[in-house]
Amino acid sequence: MTIKELLIQEIDSTPDELLADLLSLVRSLKSTPNPQLNTYEQLLERIDYLEAIIGIRKGLESFDRGEGIPVDRAMTALQQQFNIPQSL
Repeated sequence: MTIKELLIQEIDSTPDELLADLLSLVRSLKSTPNPQLNTYEQLLERIDYLEAIIGIRKGLESFDRGEGIPVDRAMTALQQQFNIPQSL
């Protein structure tokens, strides 16, 4: 699935009030000659949020296809990689 398709899927499942808020923010950026830093930071936060949602969905789709690994194997690999002691 392409990023464009994932974004469209995300937009379809996002509540209208969040989309309206985002659209309002984008319009304010477009209409303001010198957008304020706060507005730009808000836009970056929303982009981060959408990217996180897309990443989670990709991970869930991968898991649904059987591409994941069991949690005990994953935890063992992480413990070895980062020298994390096993819990008591």
